[in-house]
Amino acid sequence: MAAVLSTGLGAARPAEAQPMLYEQRLPEGFAFVRFANTLPGRVTVKPDYDNQVALPDGAAERVTAYMVAEDVAKRPVKLVISDGTLTTEVTVQIPGGGYNTVLLRRDGDRLGAVVITDKVEFNQTRARLGFYPAIAGCADGGLSIDPGNQAIFSKVAAETGAARNLNPAAAKVIASCGGQRAPLLDLGRLEAGQQYSVWLMAPQGTPVSFLVRDRIAAR
Repeated sequence: MAAVLSTGLGAARPAEAQPMLYEQRLPEGFAFVRFANTLPGRVTVKPDYDNQVALPDGAAERVTAYMVAEDVAKRPVKLVISDGTLTTEVTVQIPGGGYNTVLLRRDGDRLGAVVITDKVEFNQTRARLGFYPAIAGCADGGLSIDPGNQAIFSKVAAETGAARNLNPAAAKVIASCGGQRAPLLDLGRLEAGQQYSVWLMAPQGTPVSFLVRDRIAAR
């Protein structure tokens, strides 16, 4: 698959200033946590272990950097989520010792959250690409190279994640789920040692996709 990806087209993407993901051992009960906004507009979330976080509604801004969460493992974690109209307190379980993404979503007449344990792996010679079909109920998420329709990911369940290592390369891709397709997405050039994620959402009802360079928040 990496060999196929390396034939894709796209311009090089400049390095970002935020710290890249790095391999480290967290203290007992700690975790890396980021939030992803799948709602139509801006949302805030206040976790019980830290300050309130604001998530805009513009493409990659919908996904935060990973932040260190202290004392979250082996206990319920309370989140207060607000979109300016609704405010909901939810309780989630966050595994300790690794990387986790919390999807913020609409859950009937309330706001809700889904925790995904991320499949992070560190390889200085390959690029790591994750895929998150973050549309509730939209089954069989997939990501394929265009042209050619060669699958990078297939049959990924809604509101979960998948990841794999790829050769550093440039490519254009199409994300889909449940027979719905997002517009063509140019990934630019994926760099060795870096970790990225492609997100498929439908905040306004129509599938869209965007690329995030996964990172840790600066301290």
